[in-house]
Formats: sequence, structure tokens, C-alpha cells
Amino acid sequence: MSKIDPNVLIEYAKSERQKQIIGAVIECGTRKKAAQKLSIHTTSVDRAMTRVEAYAAKQGIAPHRDLTHQTAEGFEAKRISTAYKEDGTVAIQWVIQEPEKKSLQEKLNMMIEGVKDDLKGFKKPMKEPAGVDADYLSMYVMGDHHFGMLADATTKLDDDDWDVKIATQVLIDATNRLALRVGNSEIGVLLNVGDFFHADSSKNETTAGTRVDVDTRIGKTFKLAGRLFAMLIERMLQTHQKVIVINARGNHDSDMACHLSSSLELLYSNEPRVEVLENYSKFIHLQWHNNLFVFHHGDRIKHEQILQAVIKNLDEQWSESKNRYCHLGHIHHHTAREVGSMHFEHWGSLTGTDQWHSDSGYGAERSMTALIYHKDHGEDSRVKITIGGLSE
Repeated sequence: MSKIDPNVLIEYAKSERQKQIIGAVIECGTRKKAAQKLSIHTTSVDRAMTRVEAYAAKQGIAPHRDLTHQTAEGFEAKRISTAYKEDGTVAIQWVIQEPEKKSLQEKLNMMIEGVKDDLKGFKKPMKEPAGVDADYLSMYVMGDHHFGMLADATTKLDDDDWDVKIATQVLIDATNRLALRVGNSEIGVLLNVGDFFHADSSKNETTAGTRVDVDTRIGKTFKLAGRLFAMLIERMLQTHQKVIVINARGNHDSDMACHLSSSLELLYSNEPRVEVLENYSKFIHLQWHNNLFVFHHGDRIKHEQILQAVIKNLDEQWSESKNRYCHLGHIHHHTAREVGSMHFEHWGSLTGTDQWHSDSGYGAERSMTALIYHKDHGEDSRVKITIGGLSE
């Protein structure tokens, strides 16, 4: 499938970052080389190019699709009709224009882009570790953490208390112990598989409106979560050359997860060693050498549906990757399954049970796992930390 010339796209970039990425593609000749030059992943380059290409197409510009008539300022193409000659050239073309519309998400993107220059720079670059191995990536899998949940052991069958202080200490201890044992992988991925937050609003409710027991106000919870993630990221930066942060959107915290990623992106915008992947979609993916990683919380979807969606929408990444993995949360215990040529794993959690789950008889091993991947051969090894070996 033909792709648009990046020289055409650069004037339609809507941010300095997009201009930088397209400029690198023009200079280097390929998206992969541009990603290496900018020390980012190819998926980040692809996303930026796709956004700008979509915006250009709305303005009537897509030469590789025979669209060469730009709309008037403030207008976008509503409908385009093209008649072709027998030799395949364009005979005549009609472009129907309408005032430009922006979706809520586009407005949010523009707002974030607009304030980045004013807000960036909170976190300065840290000293790099010595002697990392570029052949390896370590993925720290954070199960449903339910930060902000309140659980009192005196009211339950089990003896597991849970509040923001316990949730903070347990996760710091687990991440630190994993960082000491994963080796010197060049890349460390901090993966939150969803439901990091217990509530999604000041009403103390999940995204769907289910009332839950909380430890403190949502604003304070969010602030404390930001500090916690900063501590985890900075600990990983001591071990890895680069840290990639992934926050899947859960059924408890679909909106809060987006806010968290946007805040971390701004916080670390001056630290080139930290990359926060966007999570506007429930699906997130990362391609690293011969490995394709797909992330989803796992709620209201079957493995077969995920596989179909990946093959349909990530066909290039699928064909370029021999090792394919899907990481999920939601069920609070570990399961593994292979569907076709993709490995699916739901991950356990460090979290104690709340009142409802305890009364309903639910419970599982409380643990956190780090997976070590080789750039060509896929999973190499894994390290698991259980709650019994952590201080609370």
C-alpha cells in the first residue's frame, strides 16, 4: 500500500513534536531509522505520521490517493467524488467542503499540545546506568492495584488490610526487588494492566457507576498516585537506559488512567529516557524488534476477539513480528493461554481483597512479575515477587 510523501505532510503538522518526527523521517528516509535517531519506538513515529496524514486528508490533501485540492481555511472535506479515465488518471473531481469539526478527543489533544511548552520540564534527566544490554527488555507487570481502595481486615474473612499507604509501600518494595533481579536490560517497561485506581470519580464510583469503598478523596488519591509513579520510574531509570510507561484503561478507572498518562507525559517531557504511551484506546500496542506486545485490561472481551482485532488493525506489525504477546488484568489471578500464534496472559495483583470480594469468597496469590524478553527470540525468563516476601 502506497504511503504519502512526508515532504507533503510536514506543513500539516500541528505541533513541534510532529514536525520533529516528520523532519526525521525526511532526513533518514525511513520511519525505523527516524525512530532510532530520535530514540523513540517506531510505533510513536507511526502514530504521529498517521495523525498528520489524517488531518491532511481532511483538508483534501492525499496525493497518493489522488487528492490534491486543499480546502479553504477553517473548512474540511465533507465528501470527495472522483471520476477516472480508462488509463487510471483523474478525469474530474468534486470536493464538497464544510466547516471544520473537532471531536472531543481532538480538542483534548490540542489542549495538551498547547500547554506542553508551558508545563514541561518538571523532571530533569537522570544519570544513565552503565553497561546495559540492548538485546533485552524487562517488563514489570503491575496487576490491578486498586489504589485508593479501603479494606479493613477486621470486617473480612482474610486478614489483608489495604489503603493508599499500604498500596504505595507494597508496590515500591516489589518494583525495587524486581529491578535488582531482572539484569541489565536496556529497556524497562512499567506496565499497568488497568484498574490501578479503585474509583474513577469524586462520587467514589467506578467508570460504570458502581459504588466502592475508598480511603481518601479522589484528588488526593491522584496526587499520591503521581508521586508513586515518579518513584517507580526513577527507580527503573537507575537500572535501565530507557523506561516506557503503559497504563491500560480498566473498568474501574477508564478516565483516571487517561489523566495519569497525560500527567506523566508532561512531567517527563524533558527526560528523553522516559516514554509514556498514549492510552486513548482500550488497546495499546508496542513493537520491539521481533516482538509485538498488545495490552488490554481484559474486561468484556474474549481472547479470540482481541486476536481478530490485532490481525485486522496491526497487520504490518503482526507480519513483522514472530513473537506475539497479549497482557491483560481484570481477573486478579494469573492464567496463560495460547490462541493461534499469540500468547495471552492475565496477571495477578498485589492487592488485598475488598469487602465485597472477600464476602463473595474471591481470593488469589498476591504477586508481581517481571518478564525479560530477547529482541529476536521473545521471552527469555521471568521473576515473580509474592506478597509474603514484602514488607507491609
